Amino acid sequence: MSSLTIIQQNVARYGLSTLLVLGNVGNLFTILILSRSVKQKLNSCSLYLLAASISNWIVINTALMSNIIGIDHIDPQHTSNIICKLRWSSTHALLMLSRSFMISACIDRWALCSENRTIRSFSQPRQAIRLIIILIIVWTIIPIHMAIFFNNSSGRCIATPGTYAFFYAIYSLFIIGILPLLLMIVFSVRAWHNLRLARTRVAPIGTRHMRIHKRDRDLMSMLTGEVVVYCLTTLPYPINLIYSVSTDSFAVYKSSTRKAVESLIGYIISPLLNFMYCCAQFYVYTACSRKFRKEFLSLFCRQLQDGNRSIQIPLPTTRN
Repeated sequence: MSSLTIIQQNVARYGLSTLLVLGNVGNLFTILILSRSVKQKLNSCSLYLLAASISNWIVINTALMSNIIGIDHIDPQHTSNIICKLRWSSTHALLMLSRSFMISACIDRWALCSENRTIRSFSQPRQAIRLIIILIIVWTIIPIHMAIFFNNSSGRCIATPGTYAFFYAIYSLFIIGILPLLLMIVFSVRAWHNLRLARTRVAPIGTRHMRIHKRDRDLMSMLTGEVVVYCLTTLPYPINLIYSVSTDSFAVYKSSTRKAVESLIGYIISPLLNFMYCCAQFYVYTACSRKFRKEFLSLFCRQLQDGNRSIQIPLPTTRN
């Protein structure tokens, strides 16, 4: 066994296990904090972020868990064709739901500060709930092609070699890489622009007005951090996929060292970086938003106090 193979196994064993712990802790805290925020004041952007957190948490405890089990045991997706198809199509649906919710949140922030009343109407909780339901239906249907053309006839669960493999590489480049990132960047930039314009408009400067803009800037900072993390963790995947498909025809001429290097790089890109995006939300929000940090500390202190009260042992009373 080469040293590169050993490195890849250690990256898989310790890297994915670390992501499982950090992802569960982070997403559960994010879900609790955003749920409290939505209960206090229903906000369309918070609904999108909450839906994205739930999608990420499900991915972590299904697809990521399956990858960890497959390190030291036989991965069922390589032995069962049904699990192979369900695994790829359902994971893709959940990941794309998370990305779509983030795009919707960026559009929501842009719409909120628009001068156009029709556009502003998009930034409403009822519109958010409606769009979340529509996106769930859409991303349940779109990955059907993966359930059809992914199989484990070669001994591994992969896309059918040939035309479909090339189609899937191009599909991934645009649907996973370029399109979500482009939409996130465009609407994030436009949202910041609209927010600056909104601050310069003639309006009564009251305490409530200042609180609204501070909350909106906070949400925009959180979304901007998410866009940066998405770019760093997700864009390499379709690029590497296209490289793999393009060089597949002369794979027999590759040296064993080159194959080991490509395998290691491919594993770092997917699943490690792909799952890292699902685990990073809480830590990005904590770093970018002062309000989110305060909410987290408040929640943490409350849980700590509740825990201390629950373990208090009543002292016995004595009678005179």
